[in-house]
Amino acid sequence: MTLAEAIEAYLASASPKVTPYEHQELHRFSRTVGNDRNIESLAPPDVAAYAEGVVKAGGDIHGRLSPVKVFLAAAKKKGYSTHSLATHVKIPRATVKAVVAAARAREEIQMTEEGIANLREELISLKEGREEKIEAIRLAAMDKDFRENAPLDAARETHSYAESRIKELEETLRRAVVIDHTASRERGVGVGSRVTLYDLQNERSVEYTLVDSSEADPAGGKISVVSPVGAAVLGAVVGDEVAVRAPKGERKYRVTAVEA
Repeated sequence: MTLAEAIEAYLASASPKVTPYEHQELHRFSRTVGNDRNIESLAPPDVAAYAEGVVKAGGDIHGRLSPVKVFLAAAKKKGYSTHSLATHVKIPRATVKAVVAAARAREEIQMTEEGIANLREELISLKEGREEKIEAIRLAAMDKDFRENAPLDAARETHSYAESRIKELEETLRRAVVIDHTASRERGVGVGSRVTLYDLQNERSVEYTLVDSSEADPAGGKISVVSPVGAAVLGAVVGDEVAVRAPKGERKYRVTAVEA
């Protein structure tokens, strides 16, 4: 029995208790590990590696891993697999933040050429404005009454924000790489993909371009891969249906087109 077949059998027996969001996460697990892989060949390291990847990605970790853990427990109980794999879907409590921070510091940030160029322009502009901000602090400090010197406070705050932003931009550009569209096409929807979604509830189509959070511009149709919609469609292919958790309830979409 393949992993995909085991998941379908599980969903058929568990429905309607399994939500669309849980369907989505089980299929994401299957695509990542291998739809056609024999479920009996799945080993603890495979499951642990998937769970670790979810932890590093951040976001709704519990929501993404819980359905997988429940499925693997059911797979053992129903005889789909002889292995006890559910126990290997776990999140290290004390070290999660440290692991994620360290991993992200090493990770590349996939961005569009336009996005990288925009960040470079912003960095140059901020560096060129350094002397002006320092001069503003000097002039404001000429008022010796520091207790109620609002201009000085404002100048210092502006300078502090600019310096923090410069550090952030330098770190982002250090890790930035131009998107490999060939690899993106092989994996389905990814960073840089333009995706068309059909809203199954209001029967309308919407288009988005998936970008890194540093490039996100919802008003311009660019959404982050860690946004609710972006995270839901990541890795999807044409024909897939995804569920998105929203404040007013769950919304369902069908992927109708993907352009790299």
